Amino acid sequence: MTAKPLEPRWLPAGKLDEIDAEGSRVVQIEDQTVALFRHDGALYAIDNRCPHMGFPLHQGSIQCGLLTCHWHHARFDLVSGGTFDPWADDVRAYPVKIEVGQVWVNVAPPALPPVERHRSRLADGMRQNLRLIIAKSLIGLQAAGAPDAIAVEVGADFGTRLTRVGWGSGLTILTAMANILPFLDAEDRPRALYQGLVSVAGQIAGQSPDVPLDPLPGNDRDPAVLKRWLRDFLEVRNADGAERTLATAIAAGHPMPVIADMLYTAATDHLYMNGGHTLDFVNKAFEMLDLIGWSHAGQVLPSLIPGLSNALRSEELSNWRHPIDLAQLLWDAFAELPLILETGRSAGNWEGRSKLVELLLQDDPVAVVHALKAALGEGATPEDA
Repeated sequence: MTAKPLEPRWLPAGKLDEIDAEGSRVVQIEDQTVALFRHDGALYAIDNRCPHMGFPLHQGSIQCGLLTCHWHHARFDLVSGGTFDPWADDVRAYPVKIEVGQVWVNVAPPALPPVERHRSRLADGMRQNLRLIIAKSLIGLQAAGAPDAIAVEVGADFGTRLTRVGWGSGLTILTAMANILPFLDAEDRPRALYQGLVSVAGQIAGQSPDVPLDPLPGNDRDPAVLKRWLRDFLEVRNADGAERTLATAIAAGHPMPVIADMLYTAATDHLYMNGGHTLDFVNKAFEMLDLIGWSHAGQVLPSLIPGLSNALRSEELSNWRHPIDLAQLLWDAFAELPLILETGRSAGNWEGRSKLVELLLQDDPVAVVHALKAALGEGATPEDA
C-alpha cells in the first residue's frame, strides 16, 4: 500500500561541527530518541533503539554504509534503516538536512499508517517463521487500535495460500484462539493470537505454495449437481476434480448453507474420517469465515480438499471390521434412522437418560447401537443421544 507522505516536521538536532567532532550523537527530539551519524562525508539519522531488542545503536559500528548492532550483530542500511537480518526488523530512518551549520531532522510519521505497517510486518514474520516478529507485530497492531480480525485474516491468508497440504492443525488452533478473544482481557488477546499464528507459521514453514484451480467457465451449475460431483470426486480421491467443483460452486455465488451442505456431506460420507479431524477441520474453516468474512471463502474452503481427499476412512481399519464389524453395524443403523426419528417425533418426552448412559459405558457395541436407536424412537433428540 502506498500512502501520501505527510507534511514534513523539521526540528533542530544540533550543530554539524559538534557531530563531526564526535562522529555520532544521540539527541532527544520530542518523544523520539535519534542517533545521528557522520560517515564518509554524509549525515544520517536513525532511531537509536535496535528494533530487535532495544540495544542503543549509537554504540554500534559502521563500515561501508552498514551499521552493526553490537548485541546480536544485526546489520542496517544507514540510508533506509532496512535490515539485512530479517529477524531484527527494520529500524526507522529520518530525513536530515543541514542549513547554515544547523542539523535538522524530519520527525513526521512514516507515510504508511501504523496498522498497515504492522500488518505487513506480521505477514513477513509468518512467511519467515519468525516468532519475535509475529509477537511484536501483534502488539503493534493492538497499540494502533486495529481489530483482532486483521491478524486472523493474515494468518488465514498465509495458512491457506502457501501450502499444498491444505487446512491443518495450525489453522484450527488459530480459529480456536480467535473464538475465545471476546472472553479475554485486552492484554491477553495478543497472546492467544500469537499461539495460533506461530502454530500456522511453524506448520507451513518449508512447504511449497498452493496453485489454486480456477472455477469452471460460467456460473449456472445446479448446486445439487455440484454436490454430487464433489462427493464422487472425493470418493475416488480425485483432489483436482473436487477442488474445481468447489471453486465453481463458490464462484457461482451459491449461499453459505448450500456450500456448507456440500462439504459437511462429503466429510461424513465415510466413517470417522481421520479420527474425526476431517469433520472438525470443515467446522473450523466455516468458523474462520465467520471471523474474517464470507468474501474469503474462495481461498479458505478449497484448502479443505486435500484433507477430504486423503483422509483415512475408519471402515478401512481392521479394528473397525474385526472381531465385530462396526462399520456394517453403523451402516445398517443409518438406513433405519429416518423411520426411527419419525417415530420419535411423535413419542413425547423422553426420560431414559440415566439408563442410556449406563449402556453407553458398557463395552458392547451392539448393545450401544440398539440402545441409541431405542432412545431416538422413544423421543430422545439427536442432541440427547
